[in-house]
Amino acid sequence: MSSTLVQAVGFIGLIFLILSFQMKNRKGILILMAAGQIIFMFHFILLGAWTAAGMNIVGTARTLVFRSREDKKWAGWKFWPYIFILLFATAGLLARESWLGVLPVIAMTIETTGLWLKNLKRLRIINLFPHPFWFTYNFIKGSWAGVICEIFVFSSIIIAIIRYDIFKVKSPDSY
Repeated sequence: MSSTLVQAVGFIGLIFLILSFQMKNRKGILILMAAGQIIFMFHFILLGAWTAAGMNIVGTARTLVFRSREDKKWAGWKFWPYIFILLFATAGLLARESWLGVLPVIAMTIETTGLWLKNLKRLRIINLFPHPFWFTYNFIKGSWAGVICEIFVFSSIIIAIIRYDIFKVKSPDSY
């Protein structure tokens, strides 16, 4: 498969992930994040980056369960974060990648902790921390869409913190 096409798939996922943290509500953040994760899963499969592909498979399931937390009683079960963290660790072990495979596992563990929170300010702040781990992994694996995604998503979270948490700007969906 062409390197350009593989990176293009990643750039499509990047758009969804950048937009996700600009959503004013938790459900919007999580729906766009799930879409981006599905697309990035294909990008990483095409790159042969199996740890990252596994993280995105488990991550999509986690994001969809967490999205349903307010509507479905089963999704509010307090042990979901621990189960997903265990699944991330298992996926990382099954991928049998070098030391590099630990970076996405750490990133997804931190992200899981943040996404479980209902407080959007804390969700955004905690979700700043996984991006250096993903940035390093993507750089070494040659996922240029992933590298750029981490820079833009990190920046998007900073912008959202400034907009919604510092200046308390209302989004159109809150009027």
